[in-house]
Amino acid sequence: MRSIPPPITIPGPHGPIPALALGDFAAAKAGIVLQYGLSGAMAVQWPEAERLAAAGYAVLIPEAPHHGLRADGYLARMASATAAGARSLFLDLVAESSKETPSLVDHLDRSGATRIVVAGISMGGFTALAAPRRAPRVDSVVAFLADPRWDDRPESPHLRPEAWEHTALLAVVAVGDEVVPPGPMQRFMHDLASRFGSSPRFSLLEYPGGHTMDPAHWDEAWSQVIPWLDQHLR
Repeated sequence: MRSIPPPITIPGPHGPIPALALGDFAAAKAGIVLQYGLSGAMAVQWPEAERLAAAGYAVLIPEAPHHGLRADGYLARMASATAAGARSLFLDLVAESSKETPSLVDHLDRSGATRIVVAGISMGGFTALAAPRRAPRVDSVVAFLADPRWDDRPESPHLRPEAWEHTALLAVVAVGDEVVPPGPMQRFMHDLASRFGSSPRFSLLEYPGGHTMDPAHWDEAWSQVIPWLDQHLR
């Protein structure tokens, strides 16, 4: 693994967004916003960024609100809350993060990216699922271990299937996941296929095990991401 560079800073709606950048966005097949999971950090997804860069993509890993360089005690509040309170705070966090997607996409545009992908794992996958509504410029979304149903919130992605008319989606679920059960995503993918026609544009990968995927399954899933992107970004 190559050394991780210092973060850049991107203007955002709630203040500066630190981010790690890898690759030449103007020369790449596409620019990818890659978002990590709850309590994670930018460096956690660096191996995936390197894998994508080796395949010709350029990657931006933003610091999530209230995480890492943006930590402010929010995660401690979540940890001490009731289950219902923690869920509400989590969805507030996802909604806040999704509002930053247009700023990140604008940065990729300014950097010369001709195609744009938003990808994420767990919490980052929740955020990625809001991208077609927040930033219609996005060509494709990759969501690992994520849920499109945000309880009864009006911004829930499952309520906006029309937003996916021009955006492809690759979803990865774990069939034994007790943290983010796969059912809502499975139903959402079925709904998209029913609305827009069954095609590889909406692809669902299902693996055994729970929310912390087996390393072999994790590696195999990422081996599917790159050819899928290559196909849908031609």
